[in-house]
Amino acid sequence: MDPLKEELARLEEELDHVMTELPEVALQVPVAELHMRNVHIEISPDATIRAAIDLMVEHNVGCLAAITDGKLAGILSERDILRKVAPDFDDTGARTVSEIMTADPGVLPSGSTVADAIRVMHEGHYRHLPIIDEDRVVEAVVSVRNILEYVVDHFPSEVLNLPPHPVDRKPMATPEGA
Repeated sequence: MDPLKEELARLEEELDHVMTELPEVALQVPVAELHMRNVHIEISPDATIRAAIDLMVEHNVGCLAAITDGKLAGILSERDILRKVAPDFDDTGARTVSEIMTADPGVLPSGSTVADAIRVMHEGHYRHLPIIDEDRVVEAVVSVRNILEYVVDHFPSEVLNLPPHPVDRKPMATPEGA
């Protein structure tokens, strides 16, 4: 066999090996290394829901860490507000964060990896996940957006070179129904 072809074949095999291991290596990066725009915004569980909404709007965040005595007591998300407050929106000045927050939310310990965050977020259907130390002090809150930005940053050709419409859907000839 031609030495040039042998070298080319060897390099292609090495590249295949690197490409199959790259995602695994990239997902073992500590979640603390993600570029989180807002580390986390805190609120007291005794604050009013109106104050929480104002804080979320002011900081352009989708969740707040509810903190009592410096430790995580719960998390208040946009989803909590939409599901538990929207029907009685006029009560936001009287009701407190503790009434609607998710107490004892899913968390990740310090040093967890991107893969850990993805697994916990997927299993718990979370969009935001507090990262805590051994004393339940919040170090950061990782969001689905943080994970997505990390994936796009580390796999740009795989993500950004997708066709504009990956699935060509045509209307069904007859509607389905149950």
